Amino acid sequence: MDSNVLVGIEGFEDAGVYKITEDIAIVQTIDFFTPIVNDPYSFGLIAAANAMSDIYAMGAIPKTALNMVCFSPKRFDISVLKEIIRGGIDKIRESGVSLLGGHSVDDEEIKYGLAVTGIVHPDRIIKNEGAMGGDFLILTKPLGTGILNTGMKADMVNGDSVKRVVDVMARLNKTASEVMLSVRTHAATDVTGFGFAGHLKEMIKENVGIEIFLNNIPYFKETVELAASGFVPGGLYRNRDFYREHVTGEVQGFLYDILFDPQTSGGLLIAIHPDDLSKFEKTSLDAKLDFWVVGRFVKAPKGKIILTS
Repeated sequence: MDSNVLVGIEGFEDAGVYKITEDIAIVQTIDFFTPIVNDPYSFGLIAAANAMSDIYAMGAIPKTALNMVCFSPKRFDISVLKEIIRGGIDKIRESGVSLLGGHSVDDEEIKYGLAVTGIVHPDRIIKNEGAMGGDFLILTKPLGTGILNTGMKADMVNGDSVKRVVDVMARLNKTASEVMLSVRTHAATDVTGFGFAGHLKEMIKENVGIEIFLNNIPYFKETVELAASGFVPGGLYRNRDFYREHVTGEVQGFLYDILFDPQTSGGLLIAIHPDDLSKFEKTSLDAKLDFWVVGRFVKAPKGKIILTS
């Protein structure tokens, strides 16, 4: 292993980090997926925001991107691809990233995403582990996009609800990253396919535990009725089966299940020093960042997610 590899494939970190100089390291990630919404432009926005999220989660600044495209012009009109790329470019432009090119493959199943490179100081990398007992846990986007996306595919979610969830998924984690860098942040990650509980387990590993304030967990209100009607993604059940052994508490039902819902372009989970909570609140207010204090790390029991009301 090259000694300049600061973060590699071990540790389930959000991105790889390679040291270039004493002051600069590059952060690299790639992410792409199939359409989760019907509108191709919105899909491009969401896919691009999602791809850049891992860079922001590590406290880095994204600088360049490459398009990753799978598309069949024989099956779909080329206007669909143009709208996907337009959405991606608009989000790339918003982030201040430079698009350098990309690669496309003829594929009957549409896929789109980005390979993103960012920069960070080698001594200021924020990893997904490192939280300490007493740290507060911050979440910056509501949960439930997996359930809502399932409902949208069945045309059970329409109008303002669709617009709101698309707006949230397409929102960059740029501001959240900037705010977390203003305080003593011990660990951070973004919430995606493994759900809230899965990514939280990556943060605590077997080093610390976490008490979750269930009443503070934010979620899209539409998800309650959708879940009751059976519009739940298969990934929720897989996440629940895999991570439930690490979750303790008597809570069941919707509030329990939402913790395992696989998210698309979710918010950041941030572990901050308890004395910096008021500063985080003020900086977030000034930056117009939505956030929720959803838990507190504890020294024991290690490796456990403890649900409290």
